[in-house]
Amino acid sequence: MFNLVHESIWVASHMTFTKHFALNGNIGDIVAKDDAQMSTAHLLGMLTGVGVISLSHEPIYLFGAFALLTPINIWSTIKMLDAAEFEVLNQAKLTLLSRTFIDTGKAVDYKELQPREIGFGEWIRPGTHGAIRLKLGSSAEKSFKSVGTMRVLFHDDAEAPDVIQSILHAIKFHDTLHKNDIHKEKDWSGYLAALDDSLTWTKQNVSNFENSLEENGWQSEAVYWNDGGVRLSWEGHPSQEETAASKQ
Repeated sequence: MFNLVHESIWVASHMTFTKHFALNGNIGDIVAKDDAQMSTAHLLGMLTGVGVISLSHEPIYLFGAFALLTPINIWSTIKMLDAAEFEVLNQAKLTLLSRTFIDTGKAVDYKELQPREIGFGEWIRPGTHGAIRLKLGSSAEKSFKSVGTMRVLFHDDAEAPDVIQSILHAIKFHDTLHKNDIHKEKDWSGYLAALDDSLTWTKQNVSNFENSLEENGWQSEAVYWNDGGVRLSWEGHPSQEETAASKQ
């Protein structure tokens, strides 16, 4: 069963990793080298296994070899993943990069960001400055009821640039609320004013943020995030205005 799970994960993620390393579009070369290395590794593994098992067939020896080699295999895999550098934007990285940009006016590269991450860059290290509770792809109902969590609503045609802008806006909005001690339960008009001010700032600075990401080697064509899965549509959205203009 675990082997099937492994195969499913590998098939689902293999092409993404391949595209990441194919910087010049040479996916065919990368796939060929990958298959050659994998075949060599499998062959060496089989030869090693045959060599080890041929020494003795005693149960204590076999279980001892398994107990010794399995931790080595797990340790090697963890070290391999930790050494790999994927300049791919996910929610944790975008949150930290947005915080850095708001504080300093520029983003940082992979190596500078790494000390503030855990779990191969999937989570923010506890206690890191600027970390906020952020939920993307939330419903309007939950957003209005939510307290203490910044919830982002996505239009049904949202793409990677929209996600980048939304996280930058959410953190700036959070800072504005915290700086002015605004709570929507007590000061709704101030809450809306802070939302408008932070949105204006975001629109003025998002281009600089995206340029800074590119200068530091981040790949912004695709963004991965913890998605609530809810999409909305509303009047006045640019996509609706473009559709109406095309019909005229």
